[in-house]
Amino acid sequence: MDPKALNARCVELFQSPDVRLRMWNARMFWQVGDQMNVAPTALTDPKVDTCELEVMLSAAALTDSQCAAELDKREPGRAAFIQRQVREGMRPLLRPAQ
Repeated sequence: MDPKALNARCVELFQSPDVRLRMWNARMFWQVGDQMNVAPTALTDPKVDTCELEVMLSAAALTDSQCAAELDKREPGRAAFIQRQVREGMRPLLRPAQ
């Protein structure tokens, strides 16, 4: 998946009501400077691996991930680990953006 399209999907998932219930701040996943309440259009520079972020946000939004298979090709079992962590109410540590 194209990096810009993947980031756009992550931003869209981040706006999901099920994700917003978790009270995650955009600063955890994107470079936003000193801003606290960031507009979705400003979320363009990810801090974390966007494929892992997409898997995490998809699990939180209760929707199918478009990146899980690709992530499992890179590291078998990583997508299931992230999804399990989210289902158990945790926020998994995501790898930094490359």
